[in-house]
Amino acid sequence: MFHCGRWAEAFVNTLEKEGGDADEGLEFLKVLASWVKKLPGDVFGSYAAKMAETLAYDAMDKAGAVSAARETAVRFIALVIKKNRIRHIDGIVKKVKSILDKKRGIIEVSAEYAFPFDDVMEARIIEELKKQTGAARVELTGKVNPGLIGGYRLRIGDEIIDASIRLQLRKLLEVLQSGQADAAGGGN
Repeated sequence: MFHCGRWAEAFVNTLEKEGGDADEGLEFLKVLASWVKKLPGDVFGSYAAKMAETLAYDAMDKAGAVSAARETAVRFIALVIKKNRIRHIDGIVKKVKSILDKKRGIIEVSAEYAFPFDDVMEARIIEELKKQTGAARVELTGKVNPGLIGGYRLRIGDEIIDASIRLQLRKLLEVLQSGQADAAGGGN
């Protein structure tokens, strides 16, 4: 079984050891991954890895953009190609971002809301999340879900914070139904 996390940790550890800028390394890894995925046919094996590495180094030289982070990304993508793991590159990149975010105290929060947040509401939610989680920064992304009727629902990793009107109405209905059951049972 393939573990994206192990490959991502190896990439991050190599970046740190080589003194590469983590943001630059991640961004260049994304660029290389996107480029390799667009190549026709299956790209794997030693020959394909060497060709990809050569092309990437040539492009960096021409652009004058050689750095420790970019070199680490090139060597890493060549290894991924050589070991025929390119189909897992999106999972690896996602895990690299997650590892780097955790080290920096950044949390990603996805929101569903009945109506788009205004700037004041978004700022209040971000500040409350920082206070509750101890995060240095909150990256909030969201989408409208009219089915919520009102309020919002936040997802932080595996945790969900539901502050929707729909949930409150469901709870109220359960309380009312429970009260009717008690009254019908002859609770004198």
